[in-house]
Amino acid sequence: MIHYYRLIIQYKGTRYLGWQIQAENAGLTVQGELNKALTAVSKSKAHSLGSGRSDAGVHALGQVVKVAIELEIDPEKLLKALNGNLPEDIRVIDSKISDHDFMPTVHAISKEYHYRFTSTRQPTALQNDFIGNYPFDLDLEKMRDACKVLVGTHDFTNHFCQGTEVSTHVRTIFECEILEIPQDGWTMLPGHCIFRIVGDGFLKQMVRLLMGAVWNVGRGKISLDDFKASLSSTPTERIGATAPPQGLYMVRVNY
Repeated sequence: MIHYYRLIIQYKGTRYLGWQIQAENAGLTVQGELNKALTAVSKSKAHSLGSGRSDAGVHALGQVVKVAIELEIDPEKLLKALNGNLPEDIRVIDSKISDHDFMPTVHAISKEYHYRFTSTRQPTALQNDFIGNYPFDLDLEKMRDACKVLVGTHDFTNHFCQGTEVSTHVRTIFECEILEIPQDGWTMLPGHCIFRIVGDGFLKQMVRLLMGAVWNVGRGKISLDDFKASLSSTPTERIGATAPPQGLYMVRVNY
């Protein structure tokens, strides 16, 4: 008999090709490591479905995963058993019994992503895995104006990477802001900013492309009107580079 569980997992994405299992022998993925741990614990074939994909190098603080195994087990014991079989850069932080028909992708109401970044000519030695860097002076108020433009329903044809077939490029952004995070005592992370965005869904590399465009607004390389014009179904030239993956975090998924 198949038993279903809902997990919330955190992972440091640095050494992984992303969340989703790739072609055989392509390399390490978070889903691949989770499935190995599920098989070890349940002594059976395991299936997992995440709330969304993440690219190579991207991190997660709250990836929601539905798993199916041929083992009935207390959810707390499953959590401990999985963490005993997972690498240290992947942790299960919550476990509960799941409904059979729960779909982590379809049933999500909103998702929240953070992109952490600095804008310095000399990034610290310890930030590389956790914070992106854009080595130019930035006007944060202009960037905040760009964030206000993003709130609402838009066509993001000009802000996604081809590779996953979707029925529409229209998405609704509920919240978007720039936060300033000071360095708190001696930590490995310097003072930095967070591009925080909450929406009903995101296209492939959409957050990283939006980050690149918002950087260019803050640098004065493109105008706010240029940015507004890019939020339509009319194809335009790419107005920003794709921000590096290490600054991006899947923070939470709401149901």
